[in-house]
Amino acid sequence: MFYRSSDLVVTADHFVILRPDRVEFRIDFLQGVYVLEHPRTGRTRAAQEIRAQYGIHDVRLFHSTDPRTFGQVRRALIRALEWRDQDRRYATSG
Repeated sequence: MFYRSSDLVVTADHFVILRPDRVEFRIDFLQGVYVLEHPRTGRTRAAQEIRAQYGIHDVRLFHSTDPRTFGQVRRALIRALEWRDQDRRYATSG
């Protein structure tokens, strides 16, 4: 397990959104992961979101105005994707 909170779980196999509704994404099917930054407007804090291609859909995996939490989730997803890529290399190298 790379990250766990009351809202989200990131493992080597899944990215799971727990609230408001449970949505589960298989790490193997996530492609083209990217970050969008939304600048501060008026009194609202700047926000960031993590998006990816999941099959034919562009999905928002996570968003936050808290830089620390966003960084933790981003790093957890990077580790999960690295783990996936490492497994793929070992599977094809034999």
